[in-house]
Amino acid sequence: MIDRSLFNIEDFLVDNTFQLYCAGKDKLCISYWENYIKAHPEQEATINDAKRLYGILSGHKKPLNSQVDSMRERMDFDQESFTLQIRKSYTWLKVAAAILLISGIALVYYNNTVSVKPIANLVTNYSTNGAERKKITLPDGTLILLNARSTLQLNKNFNVKNREVTLVGEAFFDVTHDKNNPFKVITSDFNINVLGTTFNVKAYPDEPTSEAVLIKGIIVMEGRGNGGNSITLKPSQKVIFYKNLPVLPNIKQSSPVVKRPEITINSYTKSSDSTIVEMAWTQNRLEIQDQSFAELKKTLERWYNVEIVFTDDEIERYHFTATFKNENLVEVLRALQSAEHFKYEIKGNKVIISK
Repeated sequence: MIDRSLFNIEDFLVDNTFQLYCAGKDKLCISYWENYIKAHPEQEATINDAKRLYGILSGHKKPLNSQVDSMRERMDFDQESFTLQIRKSYTWLKVAAAILLISGIALVYYNNTVSVKPIANLVTNYSTNGAERKKITLPDGTLILLNARSTLQLNKNFNVKNREVTLVGEAFFDVTHDKNNPFKVITSDFNINVLGTTFNVKAYPDEPTSEAVLIKGIIVMEGRGNGGNSITLKPSQKVIFYKNLPVLPNIKQSSPVVKRPEITINSYTKSSDSTIVEMAWTQNRLEIQDQSFAELKKTLERWYNVEIVFTDDEIERYHFTATFKNENLVEVLRALQSAEHFKYEIKGNKVIISK
């Protein structure tokens, strides 16, 4: 029996029976919570606030259990890949996130100044070069660290009529709490609704996956390609969205094609010194955890503002695990050479890697 007498607003929001009560879809849940409120008048104000916030976060739309079941079947989760089991209370929500279609957005990756650029008088734009990061304070007090080759766009009505931003690339968010105005992050693969929370989002268009890692608070994620179905995350959880890219056969010709899941949920990764690997970049640390050279390529290109070219497919399958802090590109390549044999040549901003 769950003791709900000490529940706060966030506890109510992730309780599956409370969600069904708010959505008005289950008579037993409605009856239970109506009786509960009568028996616990001291919690009525908290419950009303939680119910109101559920309406805000869900766009006042009702959850559809049948859609949840079909989504789970499509995703074909491998339960053994979960390092953090999702408890029953972390039920799926049906959230219709308000998506503002923004036109006239220019993706600016090579802006060396820290100034804010208005685009067609519609949005405010922040961007970074390769090897560049920016710390941004938004008008509502939200703090953002923008990683290399990334763009963050704000609607001109930000903090007036909405708190909505569009992200291309990677950013760390420490969102100022405002229970009346949720903060929304829009990416090409998913949207995130939050109140006040700390999380990291990685959504580069040229990578096969996009991900979000929750550090503190609660976020509601909506996969844009999954019919609006959504997930409620709690701290330490990580969601990875796999993009609809061609699936390559395994290394061995006789091996079957590896089927990719649409989405996985597990725990964030910690290094030997308890650093959260997905957040290491905010501390200027390059954490490599059993990554192939092909997977590492994009990270190194952004980190050092270079272009990497492999002359042999076998090199791309080399795997590395390492930690770097403040090392330059040559130092990193030499360290990787100690694990796998390869040669490299640097011509301007191009790095050619061969056997």
